[in-house]
Amino acid sequence: MQYNNRTGYYIIKSFERIRSENNWKLRLSYPVDFYSYRNIKAITGAIIYGYLHKDFWRKVRRKKSVQIKGSTYHFLSPNFNYIEAPAPLSVLGICRIFQISPSTASRLKEAAEKQKLLQVKKNYGASVPSKKAMELCLDYNDKRNNIVIYQGNYRFQLIDTILPLFLFKKRKKLKT
Repeated sequence: MQYNNRTGYYIIKSFERIRSENNWKLRLSYPVDFYSYRNIKAITGAIIYGYLHKDFWRKVRRKKSVQIKGSTYHFLSPNFNYIEAPAPLSVLGICRIFQISPSTASRLKEAAEKQKLLQVKKNYGASVPSKKAMELCLDYNDKRNNIVIYQGNYRFQLIDTILPLFLFKKRKKLKT
């Protein structure tokens, strides 16, 4: 959107123009109607996490395996349906990709989950014997790890697995 000082009007760029300026190749879209614009945070979060879910499984299919934070996810059978399989999506990774803060990425995810656009499964590691000893060890680790209380024990909070509960639509090219 640009503001024209001479006329006093805002100029809204078309989808095709934005695609060509940013060299976007995919034509995925999510329909937003008059009633859903009030949930713009939930829709934005669902689109971000939904796109990265699709991108994760596309990379698994191309590379045969993908490694994320020490875990390797291998290529699955040809009749595997990625639409029904959750993918590990890190809030910190989303922060780096879209240049947003971790709290904003987390709030977008929570808003999308609240509107039932995403299904989020929290993952936790094995129980930690001593929280203070683990915090001292983590001071020497370059990775950011969160220790939380889950089921009465201290555990590492791992990357959440996310499943979008919507489908993207492929936007047709408009004739000019």
